[in-house]
Amino acid sequence: MLFLILVVGLLSGLVVNYLADVLPATRRLAKPDWWPLSGGGLAGYFSRPRVLIVIALSLSAAFLIFQFPPTDFPVYLFSSVLVYFFIVAVIDIEHRVVMHPVSIAGSILMGGIGIWRHGWLDTLIGGAVGFGFMLAIYHLGDWLGRLMARMRKEPWEETALGFGDVNLAGVIGLLMGWPAVIAALFVGMLAAGLFSGGYLLVAMVKGKYQAFASIPYAPFLCLGAVVMVAVGIYLG
Repeated sequence: MLFLILVVGLLSGLVVNYLADVLPATRRLAKPDWWPLSGGGLAGYFSRPRVLIVIALSLSAAFLIFQFPPTDFPVYLFSSVLVYFFIVAVIDIEHRVVMHPVSIAGSILMGGIGIWRHGWLDTLIGGAVGFGFMLAIYHLGDWLGRLMARMRKEPWEETALGFGDVNLAGVIGLLMGWPAVIAALFVGMLAAGLFSGGYLLVAMVKGKYQAFASIPYAPFLCLGAVVMVAVGIYLG
């Protein structure tokens, strides 16, 4: 069991790190920087803090999943869900983008899981509600941002909530189905709000407050989805 945990955790961490490296740079699968294993490439790769953090979290997740396996949700599917959302979160933290190819792949994966779990109708309604709800927030935020910029006589740059987040909400809706998508988005938005409040408080105390400072939103949406999936398969 320990060997299986190590293998699954290590492979999951390597996959997340690999895709988080190559997809933003090439938009496709490509040869990693540390291949071939010569010239200290591998040692340099594993010296990066993000690589080590991702692998440590992946090993921890693998340990928990195998120690407390879900009863009605295959371990390999639950692991796939975690890996996917981990990839989305890491890329958004580093590059402030939820890539369209990643969203398309997520729609296929999460849509398939959703149909298996909830059936066609609830899965499609969940995806439409997640996408539509976040799309409304996207346009509302854009309108408010433009209004505030006009009142301040400042140039308007971009909406804090990106359209990639809208696509991600649709992917989450496919996974969760209707009406569970509402709870997943609520948990994600609540987590984002709490983090933003703490971040702004710390910035004000340090005298580094900046108006309209933005944070990556996708990691919190991913967190909300993972929390609600875990609640559903362990407590549902």
